[in-house]
Parts: sequence; structure tokens; C-alpha cells
Amino acid sequence: MVDIARAIDHDASVDLWRRYQRGERDVFTRRLYTLKGQQTFDEIKRKYEREPEFRVAVDRYIADFEKLLGDVARTDRDKTVTQSYLTSDTGKVYTMLAHAAGRFS
Repeated sequence: MVDIARAIDHDASVDLWRRYQRGERDVFTRRLYTLKGQQTFDEIKRKYEREPEFRVAVDRYIADFEKLLGDVARTDRDKTVTQSYLTSDTGKVYTMLAHAAGRFS
């Protein structure tokens, strides 16, 4: 998990999530990742496409994190808590996994 979190450029993550929450689409690009992070993204994407057990685990992680975000959003009027979750290490893992799974396309 820490390796994935380090693979994401923090400032880019903050910026892209703000833009995405404002309604922009197709903001999640390889620019989000460090050079090593781009390799990690490609590996996860390939593994997600080829290994059913890995796909199930990734889908479960994504669903659990999205449920957490939904719970937080009910009382997070200005979205600061939601933003904090999305840019935390756990949120960065979610971002890469969801991106590799095609959730933001």
C-alpha cells in the first residue's frame, strides 16, 4: 500500500480530485503518477484484466472505500473531509486501483 501511495504525485492528486468533484471528467491520466508509479499502474491494470481473484479483491477494496466516502459525504458539506480521505495513503491506493480498473473512464 505504501508503495502505491508513493507512486502518486500528492499535489497532482489533490488537484485532480478537486477537478473531478467539480464535474470534470477524464482528468485521471498518467500525469498523476511518478515514473515508477506509471509502471505500477500498468502492472495493476494488466493483473486486473488477467487475474480473476485479483480483480475480485480490487473490486472489493473499491466498493468498501466508496461506501466509506458515501458515509462521510452525508455530513461533509464543504467536502474537506472527503478530500482528506481521497488524498490520504488509503485514498491514493483507491485512486490507482479504481483508475486501473477503468472506473474513471
